Amino acid sequence: MLVGCDPLAGSDYVGQPLITVHGTFAATGAPTAPLGGVALLWQDANGPGGPGVAATTVPVSLEFPAAFELAVPTPPPVEARFTVDGVQLAEAYIYVVGDLGAPRKTTRGTDRTHVLVWASGDVADGSRAAEYLGGPVTAGYHLRRFEPTHDVGIAQQTLIDRCAQSGAIRSACVTRRSYQLRAVDDADPLRIVVGHP
Repeated sequence: MLVGCDPLAGSDYVGQPLITVHGTFAATGAPTAPLGGVALLWQDANGPGGPGVAATTVPVSLEFPAAFELAVPTPPPVEARFTVDGVQLAEAYIYVVGDLGAPRKTTRGTDRTHVLVWASGDVADGSRAAEYLGGPVTAGYHLRRFEPTHDVGIAQQTLIDRCAQSGAIRSACVTRRSYQLRAVDDADPLRIVVGHP
């Protein structure tokens, strides 16, 4: 049984989730270790580290194996944000993790085709931010589809350059950023595959 995790907001939180996503769990076999819950692992915007520069545990209603509903109550952490065209952006990958309290999350499964993105303001069509996100978006959270590619856009190239300037090996930066985000309906269902530790 996968249990829900502690929400970021206190028990007196009365606001609405900023986004709620739905999906199902699948398993590569029966989990042999306890599962802690669900976390958003935020993409590293400055280096080649990938998802995990910051983590946000999120309230989730679920039972394994079953459908789930994931409610995101807060904006992304400041350390996960980066600016394109004057708009702050952040992207997170949704993972099942082993221990919600551990400083470094042990991942047990993810949806490999969806990304949760956030924009501090509306992103206009034709902008570099829209090119990065796979199209214009309104302020707030949205789902996007993750597609590996060797033909990175201008915004991704800027992040590759920033990563290399941080002292990281350029090839690691290119490998980490060789993808494009594409528009998808915010109601598109996720499918998280949970495996053995």
